[in-house]
Amino acid sequence: MAVEFPEPRPGPEPRRIAARLVCTAVASALLLVWQWDLVAATLPLLWPPTDPVSRWASLVLLLAGSFVVLPGVVGSLVADRLYDRYVDGEPTAE
Repeated sequence: MAVEFPEPRPGPEPRRIAARLVCTAVASALLLVWQWDLVAATLPLLWPPTDPVSRWASLVLLLAGSFVVLPGVVGSLVADRLYDRYVDGEPTAE
């Protein structure tokens, strides 16, 4: 008895990934400009690492999350909507 495997689903096309990266970079830059006072006040706390290291690591992870991960999520969602509407023509069923 042969088992049928489902058809493989390739990942998104390179143009969609490029659109996601561009929108993520724009969202990150806008957030950086908007929160520049916070960034300027926080930069002296980042280097050199201070004791306790766990508090320093928490600050680094919080900043990385807020300036990289969150704009990445928002940029990807916006890029997918724009790509589906203006480039692809039809939204995908993902």
